[in-house]
Amino acid sequence: MKHFKSSSSLSEPDVTEQLRDGIVSGLFAPHSPLRIDALATQFGVSHMPVREALRRLEAEGLVTTEPNRGARAAEVTPDFVANILDLFTFVEAYVTRRAAERATSAQLSELQAIQARYEAAAERQDATASLWTNREFHGAIHAMAGHSDGSLILDRHWRLIGALWRTDGHQVQNFTHVIADHRQILAALIEHDSDGAAALAAAHATRAKQILLARMRENRASRAASVRVKGEGPESGVALRAAMLKAQLES
Repeated sequence: MKHFKSSSSLSEPDVTEQLRDGIVSGLFAPHSPLRIDALATQFGVSHMPVREALRRLEAEGLVTTEPNRGARAAEVTPDFVANILDLFTFVEAYVTRRAAERATSAQLSELQAIQARYEAAAERQDATASLWTNREFHGAIHAMAGHSDGSLILDRHWRLIGALWRTDGHQVQNFTHVIADHRQILAALIEHDSDGAAALAAAHATRAKQILLARMRENRASRAASVRVKGEGPESGVALRAAMLKAQLES
């Protein structure tokens, strides 16, 4: 089995992101132990970045720790994700309202430039670039709001949402809806329409929630069907996860 990146290039944020993606995708099975020694060897790093990654992921709800049992991967269910996205939607609407009240001309110009980059990525059907510029678009709005606690909550949830999209697929047919939503939010911000901006942000986040949960359920059903075809019993799930992990490590 190949290791992940070598310790010379793999930082704590890299370890955290790869662990997050592994838990969200099911490569680390729900409730399976996450042993520091094994993970440090697997990632080719010291214990410290692994400990920090586990601490961060525990704060995100993706890792649980129990006395004398250590860290374990949490189960990422549609209900778990829906609860996170409900809170995200509430805070996103509030922060966008504040942004409409406080946005400067310079900030709005920068947001327009980010939106142009998003639309260019969408035109290329570049899912990776579109996910990044989508986060950049909303991050710029959060900066306008000047609400540090709200931004911390949203940033933590964005990392999980990004892992979910990477796992369950950001479909190119979503680009048209996102572009239209962004343009409406941007117009409300330019007009300093706080009520309109908040309502549009809530609707935008709700649409994303519905699409993401639908994709999660489709993919879970597909994986379950694949396991049934390959053979019944828990050992089939183990074999499937092992094959997925091997493919990821060798890619």
